[in-house]
Amino acid sequence: MDLPRIIDDTARDLYKRVDAENLHRGKNIDAIIATCIFLACRQKSLPRTFKEICALTKVPRKDIGRTFKFLKEKLGAEAGPMSSDDLMARFCANLSLLSSAQECAVMLNQMAKQRDTLAGKSPVSIAGACIYMASHLVGQPRDAKVISHVAGVSEVTIKNSYKLLFADRHQLVSEEMLRVSPMASIEFLPTP
Repeated sequence: MDLPRIIDDTARDLYKRVDAENLHRGKNIDAIIATCIFLACRQKSLPRTFKEICALTKVPRKDIGRTFKFLKEKLGAEAGPMSSDDLMARFCANLSLLSSAQECAVMLNQMAKQRDTLAGKSPVSIAGACIYMASHLVGQPRDAKVISHVAGVSEVTIKNSYKLLFADRHQLVSEEMLRVSPMASIEFLPTP
């Protein structure tokens, strides 16, 4: 995973604060470093999922989660919530989707939020399901298995969220959404 220099610098600054305040005593140093990277990504509005940080650092998710709660409290570090909007562009780029599919996925995400279609689902699940639906809608279909690999959630999770979107498709898919691509059609949507 390539992280911008600003993330590296911010993570280093966070680690220096941890060291200066002697918060690392009795803690796994690798988990502290992983958590500093995670916090830096959130603070600089380039959020990564726990799974992505785990893959990068080889630190178990449970250790990062526990250390995240500890450092967030002790440092008073701001770590804004992650939303599906934050993940959409990166996932679409990793799937080699054209901008029309990404634009459609973003609009679909906004409509689903307004209608509470996917209320209670994780941002990663929402992003995956919206990308799955949008890719089919604009004629650039991606398999749920491929999307699940990029998003880091199971294929079943994406398909279950997609079922909810599909059931509400006539209210979610607008004329504006269909105009983002000349090939776009609600008829391209696969039946769950």
